[in-house]
Amino acid sequence: MSSPQRVIEVDPLSACSLRVEMSATSNRIGSATGFVVQTADQPYLITNWHVVSGRHPNTNEVLDKSGRVPDELRIIHHSSGRLGSWTIRQEALFHTDGTPRWIEHPRGQTLDVVALPLQSLDTNVTIHPFDLSLADADVMVRPAMPVSIIGYPLGLSTGGGWPIWKTGHIASDPDLDYGGRPAFLIDATTRGGMSGSPVVLRFYGAYQSNDGSFNVGRGATRFLGVYSSQEVAAEIGCVWRPNVVTEILQRIRTS
Repeated sequence: MSSPQRVIEVDPLSACSLRVEMSATSNRIGSATGFVVQTADQPYLITNWHVVSGRHPNTNEVLDKSGRVPDELRIIHHSSGRLGSWTIRQEALFHTDGTPRWIEHPRGQTLDVVALPLQSLDTNVTIHPFDLSLADADVMVRPAMPVSIIGYPLGLSTGGGWPIWKTGHIASDPDLDYGGRPAFLIDATTRGGMSGSPVVLRFYGAYQSNDGSFNVGRGATRFLGVYSSQEVAAEIGCVWRPNVVTEILQRIRTS
């Protein structure tokens, strides 16, 4: 008698994070993370401004020690063949006239999040869009709560191309701006390659709603924002709130 085939379970959010490699004239210069959001007529990769520009968002200094800036992203997508297979697509970062293809926040690059329209998709690529409505989940958010940063630390992955869920804790009151910008802080040992990762609050079983009441059931997930960067000495990371993403998409719709 044959043994039953083992069922492999993968969290749906693991399918949303994608490994991104930055290249300059076809030479790899680094890696990062992104995730796709789907609008009515176009999928967009959400990641950081410093990922696509290769520059520090506050000083504009080039981040690569050799002075290179990326002109292309290599995105490791899910293949349409089956879940757990992968295919790579290149996305140009500039139009033929040299202007950037990515869309920034109306406040500019210092809000370190961009949306890049994906133009190299085909029937061999399967997109698993991130559900931005998770930002509205009725889950109380408080300092010291554990969060998950779903990305690719140092470019590492599991099972071929699946992301790694690193854990941290909320380090500042989430409703208070950090540095006068719509961001809050997390206490997490993050690493290069995680820039652009979605950050979520995940509860299994019981959780507390915004009104203070407790819910017992299947748990809940709340989207908290986009991971950006770390103060290395303090091991404190910056997370841009979900409204930064929605305001970029609104800018696209009204342009």
